[in-house]
Amino acid sequence: MAEGKKDEDREPGASRHGNFINYYKFHPADERVRQLPQGVWQLRNSDRKYSALDVGCNAGNLTIELHKFLQEQLPSETDVQILGIDLDPILIERARESCSNPAINFECLDFFSEDRKNVLSDYLRRLKSTEFDVVFCFSITMWIHLNYGDEGLVKFLEDICQVTKVLVIEPQPWKCYRNASRRMRRSGEEDFPLINKLKLTGEMEKHIERIVCEEKRRFRQIITTQDNNWGRKILIFERI
Repeated sequence: MAEGKKDEDREPGASRHGNFINYYKFHPADERVRQLPQGVWQLRNSDRKYSALDVGCNAGNLTIELHKFLQEQLPSETDVQILGIDLDPILIERARESCSNPAINFECLDFFSEDRKNVLSDYLRRLKSTEFDVVFCFSITMWIHLNYGDEGLVKFLEDICQVTKVLVIEPQPWKCYRNASRRMRRSGEEDFPLINKLKLTGEMEKHIERIVCEEKRRFRQIITTQDNNWGRKILIFERI
């Protein structure tokens, strides 16, 4: 009973898309930043701003910490700009209310929506760039996988590789899929319709490594971090 209560206390509840209102209560932003290595963040073209994208930014806590981290990693004169996107308008409103830094922007955007390309290209155009220096994808691949299936996960990784030089992914392990399904059923909601149709199961890190590093995408993996406090590694790739 005590163990069950402990598990419940550290779970954010049921969600269809991972847009938890109280997410950072369970997975603090600074824990992720502490995992990030030094020496892999660089500005290859000094006449423009350093651009970053945080996909699935939730209420912006981690986006703000990532901006601080990049400022510390890059030369002091570098103008670091970061865009956080999330499909939940309530979370985006919270993010905007909590941040007054003009270098940090938030947009309500579903990555699979038709206007995604226009929103991202318009943002990059304002920075005089055509792609991001780095894209962060923290604990979002499972939700994409559960809602869009194997093909959706592959399509997401293909598309994200097209817009960045460095890609940072924190995949959820397969046990998290089962936990998400269980929480949905326990809350009385419909289970994820595609969960029993997925063929990419088991070691999700290896599936993502294989997809990202396929020859046609021209990416190579440069770092895999140690597990954080909730058992997740961060995979870092760069374009060859």
